[in-house]
Amino acid sequence: MKKTLAILTIILLSSLPAVAITGLGLGVHVGTTTSYDYSSLDDYISAISDSLESLIPGYQAPQTPKFNDKLTVIGIHGKIGTLPIIDFIGFLDYGWKKKSLGSGVDFRVSDFSFGLTALKKFGSSILKPYAGLGIGWHKLAYTLEAGQSLVLPPAPADETKTGYHFVLGVELGFPVFPLAPYAEGRYNVISTTDNSTKFLLLSAGLTMNF
Repeated sequence: MKKTLAILTIILLSSLPAVAITGLGLGVHVGTTTSYDYSSLDDYISAISDSLESLIPGYQAPQTPKFNDKLTVIGIHGKIGTLPIIDFIGFLDYGWKKKSLGSGVDFRVSDFSFGLTALKKFGSSILKPYAGLGIGWHKLAYTLEAGQSLVLPPAPADETKTGYHFVLGVELGFPVFPLAPYAEGRYNVISTTDNSTKFLLLSAGLTMNF
């Protein structure tokens, strides 16, 4: 993981001085995660379910005692267009999800992140597919909310971790028109404790080009 992040950092930062800026943009985006994979969270939720079964008569555990829920993500981004046809995208995102564990107990995950992505666009038509890679920094916060006085295992400690991501998407750009909508998938790998966290972020956004 550390070697991969070092290589990505060198590639992204070494490219900046050698290019000419051809355009700027600002935008917003929304999305949802899928295939959220972090086994330590799954183990924690299973432990909470076991505790509730012993504390609450007739307790019904979730059908899937794993954190397989989708996070809702909102964010803003800025674009620096460069030659030779490479865009650098800086983003600031917030993702969240509250999973009900039953009997008034909820487990909440929040992900504050920012990062930088280098994109290569293909073709010169109105519909422009693109691919890219980047690095990011994530502040992961975990909260256990209980509606009654229950002695439960504490929530996992918050984590501030680095990660990397791969991007595939398509942008719709019209000549002269400054607004460019796009849709993309961003596969994230975060170096969380014990095991990496992996998930796919599917998002759509709108960029105002200047």
